[in-house]
Amino acid sequence: MRTFNLVVSCLVSVVLAGCTMSENGYARLQTTMNNPVHQRAEIANCSTMMGDMSPERRQTFATLAGTSVANMPKTFCKRLVQGVASGKLTREDINSVYKGNLMPNMLKVIQGR
Repeated sequence: MRTFNLVVSCLVSVVLAGCTMSENGYARLQTTMNNPVHQRAEIANCSTMMGDMSPERRQTFATLAGTSVANMPKTFCKRLVQGVASGKLTREDINSVYKGNLMPNMLKVIQGR
């Protein structure tokens, strides 16, 4: 449950700031994330935030993503942003986090599968 709460807070504050996404909101987000300039900017912003987390939280996210603590911020954020851009993370996956569920697909994207 603790890991789930960390994922929720990351998604809310980094990628999805706001409440549940409408179809139009998701479509706009996906279009934005398909722009390489916006992707790089979002990954950089997210990486900075993730890098500023406590060492314990960084370790938790690194374990969840299956990467080193040093590589975690960029790897984790890149997977989320590219997951939205590619459509691997669906609107339903995103909204499920707000409803208190972590869809298996969300975990697969975070793990790079």
